[in-house]
Amino acid sequence: MLKANRFFCKKENPEVGIFWIYHGRIIFKNSVPVEQGIPYGEAINGHKDHCDYWDELDEQGKLEWLPLTFRSEYFSLPRGRVVYHRDTNSFCVLHGNNVSLWDLYCVTKSFNLPKSNTTFEQDIHYFDLSDKEWKDLLYVMPKHLAGFN
Repeated sequence: MLKANRFFCKKENPEVGIFWIYHGRIIFKNSVPVEQGIPYGEAINGHKDHCDYWDELDEQGKLEWLPLTFRSEYFSLPRGRVVYHRDTNSFCVLHGNNVSLWDLYCVTKSFNLPKSNTTFEQDIHYFDLSDKEWKDLLYVMPKHLAGFN
């Protein structure tokens, strides 16, 4: 887990939601102020999931500029989610194994996250399955840990 204290972030109107990153930029984002988020246990989440929002972007023609290899599936590009935890009064940026520190900086700026209580966590849901080392690990990982039922 990485703390965000090295990043300069706004403190006003922090947001929760989803994002995609391409060439060091957030190219798609769906977010709401944390006060308008959806409670999920002790967490507050955005309104959209990656799969459904990707379909909306496709229907609106907003994916056309991407190379063809990235257009077909929502998981083709690095992506993640920002959630707020009410019990710890903290934000968490969930991301995959293919984001850089610069990408995380861009997320903190775009979502107006406070540096004093924001953490970053790799989450299996956002991992790049084309990464050979990661793909090999899936074959030896217990199914319940790999996200399969």
